[in-house]
Order: sequence, then C-alpha cells, then structure tokens
Amino acid sequence: MSNDFCVGYLEEVYWSLDTIEEEEARAQIVNFFNDHFEGADQLNFDLYYNSKKKQFIYDSHVKDLSQYIKVNYPNFEIIILDAYINLFMQGDNFCPAFWNNCSETSINSFFQATIDFSNSWSGEENVIDFLENNFIDHKCVKYLKTSIEKENFINDLNILIGQLTD
Repeated sequence: MSNDFCVGYLEEVYWSLDTIEEEEARAQIVNFFNDHFEGADQLNFDLYYNSKKKQFIYDSHVKDLSQYIKVNYPNFEIIILDAYINLFMQGDNFCPAFWNNCSETSINSFFQATIDFSNSWSGEENVIDFLENNFIDHKCVKYLKTSIEKENFINDLNILIGQLTD
C-alpha cells in the first residue's frame, strides 16, 4: 500500500507548502527543489484558469488571455502535484485521494501518511529544515520527477479540479 500511503503524504506536503505566502520562504523552497531535483529549474508554469468551465486552458491555443485568471505554479508545486495526481490516478476510482470505493487498508494507509507527515512538520517557519531533514529522504520522494510536460500537467490538474469541484 505504498502508493496509498504516498497519496496521503504528498497531499499533506503539497497543501502545507502551497499555503506559504511569504516570498522569501517560497524562493527558498524553489531553490531547494532546484538543488535537489535535476531539471526542476525548468519547471515554472504560468497557467490560465477559466472560472466558468472550472478548468485550466491550454494557453497556446488562445490569443487573448486577459479573460482568464493567471496562476503561477513554481517547481515544487508542479513536482509534488504531478506525483500526487499520478499516484491516485493509478486506480480507476481515484482512491484514496477521494475515498471512492476504497478498502479499509487503503484508507488506513492514507491516514498513516498524514500522521507521519504531522509528526515531522514543525510549521512553515521551519520549512527548509523539514525539507532537508524529513522530506528529501522520505520513501515517497521516489515518485517525484522533473520530466513533466506542461500540457500533460494541465490535463492532470484539470482532472484534480474536476474531482474537487464535482
């Protein structure tokens, strides 16, 4: 149940890092990922959100982007979200991320990951310590990759948004 565990763990990591708004801290996180994941420096996507359709658009097909909400995804958000989405999409029911027809074992593994994360996370003021001492050698890091195409990421992100908004 390593995949189920990592869905829970990466979800916790993503939502903890995503909420950090202080620019210096976010820059430190970006630099950490650049230093530890080859190719991470190439991942910084400006995406455009269509609020009526509740989906990101493929901006290469649109001439006037002014009607869409521009959202920047830095390397760490792309890398973690990509792994998280790919893990929960391996099953046909998006378990355990959305609890659809999940086994008790799957749910327990998911929640064990949240406990594991909570035991190591000491708050955003210590984010670099967390990344260096708890995250980088965590068993779920093996699912992170940097060979992520923008259009594939948009497609996967739209699946996540669809699940969150349905």
